[in-house]
Amino acid sequence: MTDFLHRGSVTQSSIQLINMIMLIFGIIMGLVAGPISDKFKILKYPVALSTISLAFGALALFILRDNMGIIIYAFAAGIGMGLWNALDNLLNLEVIPDQNRVAFFLGVYNLGNTITQAIAPVIAAAVIGIFGYSGIFIVSFVLSLIGGISMLLIKSVKR
Repeated sequence: MTDFLHRGSVTQSSIQLINMIMLIFGIIMGLVAGPISDKFKILKYPVALSTISLAFGALALFILRDNMGIIIYAFAAGIGMGLWNALDNLLNLEVIPDQNRVAFFLGVYNLGNTITQAIAPVIAAAVIGIFGYSGIFIVSFVLSLIGGISMLLIKSVKR
Protein backbone atom coordinates (compact mmCIF):
# COMPACT_ATOMS: atom_id res chain seq x y z
CA MET A 1 0.00 0.00 0.00
CA THR A 2 2.76 2.46 0.79
CA ASP A 3 5.44 1.43 -1.72
CA PHE A 4 3.36 0.46 -4.73
CA LEU A 5 0.10 2.38 -4.39
CA HIS A 6 1.58 5.31 -2.44
CA ARG A 7 -1.40 5.36 -0.07
CA GLY A 8 0.53 7.07 2.74
CA SER A 9 -1.76 8.06 5.59
CA VAL A 10 -4.77 6.15 4.22
CA THR A 11 -2.98 2.79 4.11
CA GLN A 12 -4.80 1.48 7.17
CA SER A 13 -8.25 2.43 5.85
CA SER A 14 -7.43 0.88 2.45
CA ILE A 15 -6.39 -2.39 4.09
CA GLN A 16 -9.55 -2.35 6.22
CA LEU A 17 -11.67 -1.81 3.10
CA ILE A 18 -10.01 -4.74 1.32
CA ASN A 19 -10.42 -6.99 4.34
CA MET A 20 -14.09 -6.06 4.81
CA ILE A 21 -14.98 -6.68 1.16
CA MET A 22 -13.02 -9.95 1.11
CA LEU A 23 -14.68 -11.10 4.33
CA ILE A 24 -18.20 -10.35 3.11
CA PHE A 25 -17.76 -11.94 -0.31
CA GLY A 26 -15.73 -14.81 1.10
CA ILE A 27 -18.57 -15.68 3.48
CA ILE A 28 -21.25 -15.26 0.80
CA MET A 29 -19.37 -17.47 -1.66
CA GLY A 30 -18.63 -19.97 1.09
CA LEU A 31 -22.35 -20.27 1.79
CA VAL A 32 -23.65 -20.43 -1.79
CA ALA A 33 -20.86 -22.16 -3.74
CA GLY A 34 -21.41 -25.62 -2.30
CA PRO A 35 -25.18 -25.78 -2.86
CA ILE A 36 -24.85 -24.31 -6.37
CA SER A 37 -22.07 -26.78 -7.21
CA ASP A 38 -24.23 -29.66 -5.97
CA LYS A 39 -27.36 -28.46 -7.78
CA PHE A 40 -25.69 -28.01 -11.16
CA LYS A 41 -23.23 -30.93 -10.73
CA ILE A 42 -20.21 -28.77 -11.44
CA LEU A 43 -17.02 -28.72 -9.42
CA LYS A 44 -13.87 -28.04 -11.38
CA TYR A 45 -15.28 -24.94 -13.10
CA PRO A 46 -15.97 -22.94 -9.92
CA VAL A 47 -12.62 -23.99 -8.44
CA ALA A 48 -10.86 -22.92 -11.64
CA LEU A 49 -12.85 -19.69 -11.58
CA SER A 50 -11.54 -19.05 -8.07
CA THR A 51 -7.93 -18.78 -9.24
CA ILE A 52 -8.87 -16.95 -12.43
CA SER A 53 -10.74 -14.45 -10.24
CA LEU A 54 -7.58 -13.91 -8.18
CA ALA A 55 -5.62 -13.40 -11.39
CA PHE A 56 -8.11 -10.77 -12.54
CA GLY A 57 -7.87 -8.99 -9.17
CA ALA A 58 -4.07 -8.86 -9.28
CA LEU A 59 -4.15 -7.51 -12.83
CA ALA A 60 -6.74 -4.87 -11.91
CA LEU A 61 -4.59 -3.65 -9.04
CA PHE A 62 -1.49 -3.59 -11.25
CA ILE A 63 -3.23 -1.58 -13.99
CA LEU A 64 -5.42 0.81 -12.00
CA ARG A 65 -3.31 1.51 -8.87
CA ASP A 66 -6.10 3.55 -7.28
CA ASN A 67 -9.25 3.09 -5.17
CA MET A 68 -11.05 1.37 -8.05
CA GLY A 69 -8.19 -1.11 -8.42
CA ILE A 70 -8.27 -1.78 -4.69
CA ILE A 71 -12.03 -2.39 -4.73
CA ILE A 72 -11.89 -4.63 -7.83
CA TYR A 73 -9.05 -6.59 -6.25
CA ALA A 74 -10.97 -7.00 -3.01
CA PHE A 75 -14.14 -8.22 -4.81
CA ALA A 76 -12.17 -10.62 -7.04
CA ALA A 77 -10.10 -11.94 -4.13
CA GLY A 78 -13.17 -12.34 -1.90
CA ILE A 79 -15.06 -14.26 -4.57
CA GLY A 80 -11.99 -16.34 -5.44
CA MET A 81 -11.10 -17.21 -1.86
CA GLY A 82 -14.72 -17.99 -0.99
CA LEU A 83 -15.05 -20.36 -3.94
CA TRP A 84 -11.67 -21.95 -3.17
CA ASN A 85 -12.39 -22.48 0.51
CA ALA A 86 -15.84 -23.92 -0.21
CA LEU A 87 -14.94 -26.37 -2.98
CA ASP A 88 -11.21 -27.09 -3.23
CA ASN A 89 -11.09 -29.96 -0.74
CA LEU A 90 -14.00 -31.69 -2.46
CA LEU A 91 -12.21 -31.40 -5.81
CA ASN A 92 -9.11 -32.88 -4.20
CA LEU A 93 -11.10 -35.86 -2.95
CA GLU A 94 -12.77 -36.35 -6.34
CA VAL A 95 -9.49 -36.61 -8.27
CA ILE A 96 -7.63 -38.95 -5.91
CA PRO A 97 -6.76 -41.94 -8.08
CA ASP A 98 -6.88 -44.60 -5.34
CA GLN A 99 -9.66 -44.19 -2.78
CA ASN A 100 -7.88 -46.71 -0.52
CA ARG A 101 -4.92 -44.31 -0.17
CA VAL A 102 -6.75 -41.04 0.51
CA ALA A 103 -4.54 -40.14 3.50
CA PHE A 104 -1.38 -40.55 1.42
CA PHE A 105 -2.62 -38.36 -1.42
CA LEU A 106 -3.93 -35.67 0.93
CA GLY A 107 -0.54 -35.74 2.66
CA VAL A 108 1.17 -35.15 -0.68
CA TYR A 109 -1.30 -32.34 -1.40
CA ASN A 110 -0.56 -30.71 1.97
CA LEU A 111 3.19 -31.10 1.41
CA GLY A 112 2.78 -29.34 -1.94
CA ASN A 113 0.94 -26.48 -0.23
CA THR A 114 3.58 -26.20 2.48
CA ILE A 115 6.49 -26.18 0.06
CA THR A 116 4.96 -23.50 -2.14
CA GLN A 117 4.19 -21.33 0.89
CA ALA A 118 7.79 -21.75 2.05
CA ILE A 119 9.35 -20.75 -1.27
CA ALA A 120 6.87 -17.97 -2.14
CA PRO A 121 8.72 -15.32 -0.09
CA VAL A 122 12.00 -16.24 -1.80
CA ILE A 123 10.39 -15.95 -5.24
CA ALA A 124 8.70 -12.69 -4.20
CA ALA A 125 12.02 -11.23 -3.05
CA ALA A 126 13.65 -12.22 -6.33
CA VAL A 127 10.80 -10.73 -8.37
CA ILE A 128 10.92 -7.48 -6.38
CA GLY A 129 14.69 -7.34 -6.75
CA ILE A 130 14.54 -7.81 -10.53
CA PHE A 131 11.30 -6.08 -11.58
CA GLY A 132 10.30 -3.95 -8.59
CA TYR A 133 7.22 -4.37 -6.45
CA SER A 134 4.85 -4.17 -9.41
CA GLY A 135 6.30 -7.44 -10.70
CA ILE A 136 4.56 -9.30 -7.87
CA PHE A 137 1.17 -8.54 -9.40
CA ILE A 138 2.20 -9.81 -12.83
CA VAL A 139 3.69 -13.00 -11.36
CA SER A 140 0.53 -13.45 -9.28
CA PHE A 141 -1.61 -12.95 -12.39
CA VAL A 142 0.38 -15.45 -14.46
CA LEU A 143 0.61 -18.15 -11.78
CA SER A 144 -3.08 -17.82 -10.85
CA LEU A 145 -4.07 -18.03 -14.50
CA ILE A 146 -1.89 -21.13 -14.98
CA GLY A 147 -3.51 -22.69 -11.91
CA GLY A 148 -7.02 -22.01 -13.20
CA ILE A 149 -6.26 -23.35 -16.67
CA SER A 150 -4.62 -26.42 -15.13
CA MET A 151 -7.78 -27.13 -13.16
CA LEU A 152 -9.87 -26.82 -16.30
CA LEU A 153 -7.71 -29.55 -17.84
CA ILE A 154 -8.67 -32.09 -15.15
CA LYS A 155 -10.44 -34.96 -16.88
CA SER A 156 -11.07 -37.44 -14.09
CA VAL A 157 -13.50 -35.40 -11.99
CA LYS A 158 -16.99 -36.87 -12.04
CA ARG A 159 -18.83 -33.58 -12.15
